[in-house]
Amino acid sequence: SAARSKERILKEMQKLSTVFPNEETFQKIYEECLEDEPCVALSVTDSYKAMKSAFDEYLGATQKHMFRFAYQCGYEAAMKAERR
Repeated sequence: SAARSKERILKEMQKLSTVFPNEETFQKIYEECLEDEPCVALSVTDSYKAMKSAFDEYLGATQKHMFRFAYQCGYEAAMKAERR
């Protein structure tokens, strides 16, 4: 059942939080692990660059859309005010 599954997940999370005796030990082990981190494949860095480029393009398009909408709303409000 969903309740049992949730309970099991919470127990697993509690186990993970007790693996390290304190935050300082965790940070030390984590930093050592990062120092030994292997280099990623070129395909990973290429994919990251493509993803970042696509996201930047998306943000730019969204900002343009928001500007056009705000400008249109302002223009329409000005036209209504002028008619009065």
